[in-house]
Amino acid sequence: MRWILSLTLAVLLTGCASVSTTVEDVSNTLPDHTVSFTILQMNDVYEITPVEGGRTGGLARVATIRQQLLQETPNVYTVMGGDFFSPSALGTARVDGERLRGKQMVAVLNTLGLDLATFGNHEFDLDEEDFLMRMEESEFDWVSTNITDASGTMFTNTEPHRLVTFSDDHGNSVRVAFVGVTLDSNPKEYVQYANPIRSLYDETEYLSGRSDVIIGLTHLALEDDIRVAAEIPSLDVIMGGHEHENVEVYRGSDFTPIYKADANARSVYIHRFTYDTRSGELALTSELMPVTGAIPDDPEVAAVVQEWVDIAFAGFIEQGFDPGAVVTTTTEALDGRESTIRNRETNLGALIATSFLAESGDADLAVFNGGSVRIDDVLPAGDVSQYDLIRVMPFGGSVLTIGIKGSVLAQALSQGIANRGTGGYLQTANVTRDGDTWMIDGEALDPNRTYRMATNDFLVTGLETGMDFFNVEENPDMELLATHRDVRMATIDELQRRFGRP
Repeated sequence: MRWILSLTLAVLLTGCASVSTTVEDVSNTLPDHTVSFTILQMNDVYEITPVEGGRTGGLARVATIRQQLLQETPNVYTVMGGDFFSPSALGTARVDGERLRGKQMVAVLNTLGLDLATFGNHEFDLDEEDFLMRMEESEFDWVSTNITDASGTMFTNTEPHRLVTFSDDHGNSVRVAFVGVTLDSNPKEYVQYANPIRSLYDETEYLSGRSDVIIGLTHLALEDDIRVAAEIPSLDVIMGGHEHENVEVYRGSDFTPIYKADANARSVYIHRFTYDTRSGELALTSELMPVTGAIPDDPEVAAVVQEWVDIAFAGFIEQGFDPGAVVTTTTEALDGRESTIRNRETNLGALIATSFLAESGDADLAVFNGGSVRIDDVLPAGDVSQYDLIRVMPFGGSVLTIGIKGSVLAQALSQGIANRGTGGYLQTANVTRDGDTWMIDGEALDPNRTYRMATNDFLVTGLETGMDFFNVEENPDMELLATHRDVRMATIDELQRRFGRP
């Protein structure tokens, strides 16, 4: 099934062209002074394979779409709006003692024929050495107006803008400039962020007399994309990322279109442009295409995908997992999106915390940091495999039982609330709040009592935001009482208790 989301309007864009967004196909009726080109847009892709039990996504299917577009016109350009090095479940597999850390993503996108990417905030999940290796491996180009290394130097393969010229058989051409920008939500010592909107404004001002069309390839929150559309009228189109659900809105005095596709290539945007070299008029037909099982795999890309799946699965098997095994069939969707699990209790967070209670056996409560859930997605009702659980908590770790003084526990729970919006927000079991009073299993928390707390090993390292005191090795009011199985194994058991065995 295919559909077109569009709004018919014609407006004059300051500095560049007039844009008409319509559903009409003008590719077969172009005058000899009109150039056509097509942009294939993806964003926030963490899996090289299909998701939702194979029903949607898959980069081999996207490659087929790209090949079909190339049959329409040679002027096809494929772009990625950031977030694909991480977080990736396959990327956590250890091969020869080292995690893949996005190596499989770059290899598949190279084969697919990606032309241009901008950085997402999750690219910087990697340490500097791995990040630089992925940049060196990239056969595609990168664009960013506001990201440099710590010394202010552009990273390998990266430019502040990318100017691409598309031509036709009559000798006409159109100059299309791409500018990239990324939100500064993932600070690392090896990365320097400039103000994203200011730097984007400066770059588009520079390009206004040097290009015919300017496209923003952004990785910003939607409200910031809307601000960009309002404040930078010389941008003709914004192709964004960061949100994980498709977006098509028009903002600013020029009604600048903003497009975002669904994460994990559940959909892609196909933008068909025609540019009149005499009048400067730009026509755009934008189509949101669901990527489903109705689209066959591209054989070349499918072979590379399978190669990396085999490599990663072999690594998981060495760790004691059977990635393809179905563990249960759920009757409800489980919410692991960052926007929810880092801000409030979710059913997936509660399920995982409850699994820790059961794994401990005699704990009074369970807590874990929402940031340890990295799937940033909803697991739909239906079959859940071991690989799905690896996607949920790719970095694993052990369930621990900790003896903890009530006063320290109260401090940690309050800090978890303060961490709302970050990975340090705490998901819990047997913990509630009555006004300003923390309740443990229905009773007011006693600051002098020692509680038995089930948790994941990372949370008690003191490395979580604002929780340097929460270190079992250094805080005398905390004691390691027991070490249990991997958090994912505990979660599998809880899933089977709730939904049954396959």
